[in-house]
Amino acid sequence: MEPLITLAIFLAGIIVRALVFVAILALLALPILLVLGGVESLATLRRWALGITRVGPMSWRPGVYYAPGHTWVEPATVRGVKVGLDDLAQRLLPSPLRISLPAIGTRVRRGQPVTTFKADGQETRIPSPVTGTVTAVNARVRRDPSLLHRDPYVRGWLFQVSPSEPDYLRLPRGDDARRWFSDERVRLERMLEHELGYAMADGGDLVLPAHKLLHTGQWQRVTEAFLNVV
Repeated sequence: MEPLITLAIFLAGIIVRALVFVAILALLALPILLVLGGVESLATLRRWALGITRVGPMSWRPGVYYAPGHTWVEPATVRGVKVGLDDLAQRLLPSPLRISLPAIGTRVRRGQPVTTFKADGQETRIPSPVTGTVTAVNARVRRDPSLLHRDPYVRGWLFQVSPSEPDYLRLPRGDDARRWFSDERVRLERMLEHELGYAMADGGDLVLPAHKLLHTGQWQRVTEAFLNVV
């Protein structure tokens, strides 16, 4: 019996030490998990507060202006207007990305390409929807371009501009913007059907990322039709 008792004590000791080790790891990881969870929770709460909703399979944010190249413009803040890409635009871009943003102090004009996205040997340039001077850039999205895909309306914004002209006020907003966005979603579906050569299921999600299904020439035609529009 003594060898069995000794073995049982030995195994119990190993189990206890393992449990203590796991507990220590959990305690060390808990602050990190709480911070990460807190950031995601705050972003989720902010998306809810902004009224972000669905238009078909895509998300849409009310209260901002929408430019033809699928950038959005948030009305004036302390540093001017904030510019980002809508959900349709971010779905067209490959991942992972390298993002080139304009330098602070740069003078930009509406329709002038100011932001460049590079991935998989492909490059897309996005025009500014606003005329003015760049006052801030989103360093977080430059360090972590996945924010553009995960959270295009909140943490994935691109830059801010102090407008010298109120030209963005002529862009669609509210119900007009929502109808335009819905029409653009349908237009994208039809164009992808044409380029891919088969019909997409009604009511289903878009076949994206499109760059993985289309050859370079096709993908460039799609991005030029939706992202390089002035």
